[in-house]
Formats: sequence, structure tokens, C-alpha cells
Amino acid sequence: MSQKIDPEILREVQQGNRQILAKAITQIENSNQKIEVPDLTSSIQVLGVTGAPGVGKSTTVNCLVKYLRQKNLSVAVLAVDPSSPISGGALLGDRIRLTEHFTDAKVFIRSLATRGHLGGLSESTEAILKLIKHAAFDFIIVETVGVGQSEVEVMGVVDTVCVVLAPGMGDGIQAAKAGLLEIGDIYLVNKSDREGAEQTKVDIEKSIAMSALIRNNSFSWTPPVLLGSMQQDLGVTDLILQIENHRKARNLEK
Repeated sequence: MSQKIDPEILREVQQGNRQILAKAITQIENSNQKIEVPDLTSSIQVLGVTGAPGVGKSTTVNCLVKYLRQKNLSVAVLAVDPSSPISGGALLGDRIRLTEHFTDAKVFIRSLATRGHLGGLSESTEAILKLIKHAAFDFIIVETVGVGQSEVEVMGVVDTVCVVLAPGMGDGIQAAKAGLLEIGDIYLVNKSDREGAEQTKVDIEKSIAMSALIRNNSFSWTPPVLLGSMQQDLGVTDLILQIENHRKARNLEK
């Protein structure tokens, strides 16, 4: 069973009512029925940020938001967090890292609890993402919960997937395997001031070359591997540039 979202709620969201948007997201999350939201064809860029726990996904998102706001662009962030064993809600780790943006009217941040759903996202993520597109933000970022090789749902709901890695966390071994390291459109080796960053970059580039024939891209795009230290705001300009390059490449193939 499913039900369509209230047209009045949709109108309020389209007019920029952030309070109604937040309430509508809660309704979608808590509903026993699937709530259908009309798909919106738009030019809004939707970026997925994924990777294993501890690689700096939230720091990367925070850095991106700061950069985009400096360009006076509005941003929505959907951060998928583990579920609290007590309340069932999100543990809110990602919102804590984004506190400096809480009072910014052009930044909307929402944590979603996985509620036992596998794949790195919550079950309601897709519907909520459709709703946020109606709110006409300039940029939308979806940050997954810390994921492993098989949890790759994010590639089905975003335009560009950025996989964040870190040296010294087994990424060199992972580079030779299928799964997470085959879904990225962009790879970011974060914490590049650590020993082994350059070698991790080389390992990922080799993995990309080996898997080129079996990647699911419907157009010609070789994923770049970037070095950066997001905590120090290093590499964010290159990351934004490659996100834009990927968007242009997608549009050329349409």
C-alpha cells in the first residue's frame, strides 16, 4: 500500500517553507505506508558521499558545504546515521560535525536513521530526496552511513558518487576487490598528510584501470583519484571541479 504526498505540503515545500519540509520528512520516515513523491526533472546536482567508517566522510561534507556557501549556493544535506538502539532514531553524529551551519538559512541538514535497512541508506531516502528536490536547493549532498563492499545503494539515487578513502585503513587491499571501489565516479584519498596516501592513490588508480570493462557507467568517464585533507580544507577546490566535470560529462551523453 502507498499514498501520495499531500499537494498542499508539496506547495509549501516548493515555496521554501523549511519547517514544513522538516515535518514532511518526518512523516515519510514514520509512515507505515510508502509515501509517493512526484519525480522532478531538475538541474540540481545530487552528490553521494560514501566510504568506510573513519575515513572522514562527515568532514568532507562539512568542507563541501563551507565551499558552496562561500559561492552563495544553497545546500541540503541528508546524512544517514546508524539507528539508536533506544529510540530507533538517528545517532546524529553527522549533525554534530555540521553545527557551524545550523543557523544558516541556506543550509538544510537532516539526519536519517537506517532503522535496520542495509545498503548504506535508509528505506525512505529516495522519497525524501525527491521531496528535497522540490525545495529548489542549488546542491544536495547525501552522506551514507559507514559502508562495506556490498552496501552500494547510493549510486542508484544520486548523480555523482564520491568514495572517500584514507591511507592506512586497508584501502590498498580493498582496491583489488569488487564492491564499493567499483561504484565511484570520483575517489578522494582523504587525510593525505598521512604516510601511505600516495600509495593508496596508486592502488586505487590500478583498481580503476582493471575494472574499467565491467563498470556500470553508461558514458565514457574515467574516475579521477584525488588527494586531500578535508580537515585542513585542502583539495576541496579540485573535488568541486571534478564533480562539475562529471556533471558535464553526464549531460553530454544525454
